[in-house]
Amino acid sequence: MRWSTVAAAQGTRVTPVTRWHEVIGADQGYVNRSDLGLPGVWDEHPDKGPTPPEVARALLPVLARHTGTPEECWFGLWSGYGRWDWERFPTFETPGRDEVLLAGRLADAVSPVSWDEFAELPDLWWPQDRAWCLGGDVDLVSTYVGGSPELIADLLAAPDLEAHPVRPADPVG
Repeated sequence: MRWSTVAAAQGTRVTPVTRWHEVIGADQGYVNRSDLGLPGVWDEHPDKGPTPPEVARALLPVLARHTGTPEECWFGLWSGYGRWDWERFPTFETPGRDEVLLAGRLADAVSPVSWDEFAELPDLWWPQDRAWCLGGDVDLVSTYVGGSPELIADLLAAPDLEAHPVRPADPVG
């Protein structure tokens, strides 16, 4: 469900810095209450975690158009998911997280769900040419993409994505 649809039903609106609790008109501490849904509009809160598979699939063609190296990409997957044994893979640190470093084609970003429908997708993706970088996190309900103005315009225009431009100073949510 698009946040903008829920916001319209709630009489609110989505901006680049809107958080889910503001969309549904709840205090931040009560955001996970199950009685806050609107029948026929929404009944589940957005999942926290990396980019959902359906969003990732919609991102793939847009991101592929904006890199010269879609066959050579890097992925960071939080080592704390605990589903797999990552000891033989290199790791790197991000603030508050240890990430497993994986490599593959851009299309491989969604491959974990072909092995296990509940598998998490990578938190970080970037092509070898560093034309863009995608980031999500186990504690976020949003995915962020940094790249050229042309890429951002393409993302904002993509009909299968609900995207908003953000600035470096905007809060992450």
